[in-house]
Amino acid sequence: MSVVRRLRGVGAVVLLVATAVGCTASGRPGEPTKSAGAPEVRTDASRLARCVELPGKPEKVRWRVRTLGTVDGRAPGPTDHQLEGVVWLVDGEAARLSVEGLWEPEPAGVSVPEELSPTLGKAHGWTRSTGQEDEAAEGAPHILLNQGANALYVWALNPQCQS
Repeated sequence: MSVVRRLRGVGAVVLLVATAVGCTASGRPGEPTKSAGAPEVRTDASRLARCVELPGKPEKVRWRVRTLGTVDGRAPGPTDHQLEGVVWLVDGEAARLSVEGLWEPEPAGVSVPEELSPTLGKAHGWTRSTGQEDEAAEGAPHILLNQGANALYVWALNPQCQS
C-alpha cells in the first residue's frame, strides 16, 4: 500500500512540474515562447502617413512600432503599441510650419532613439505645437519640430492606422 501512495505522490509531482513547465514555456504546448526582439525600423513615408497625419511634406522618414509592456505575458487583454519616428522635411517646410502654428520650446528635452536617428539623439531646439496637443485624442500623434534640423519627431500610443 505504501508503494501505491508513493507512486501517486510521485505522479502528482510529475504532473505539477509538467504543467508548470508547459504553462511558462509558451501559450500552447509544443510552441516556442515568442520574444519581443528589436522592432523593425521602416522607411516608407506613405505607410507612416496612414497612421500619422503629418503637418509637412516628408523628404525621408525612419519610424517603428514597438510593443510596450510584457510581450508574452499571461494576462489576457490588449497590449499597447507605440509608434515613434523621425521625419526629415523637404526644404522650407520646417520654416513654414514654425510660422503657421503656435510652437513652444520643449522643456523636458528630447531623446530621439538612436535607431531612428543617430545624429538627432540629443539635439536641442525642439518645439511642441500647443494647438495640436490640446486637440489630441487617444491614439493621436504628438509632434515636435526642430527647425534647425528641418525635422519632426512624432510618437503616438496605440495609433489608429488606416488600412
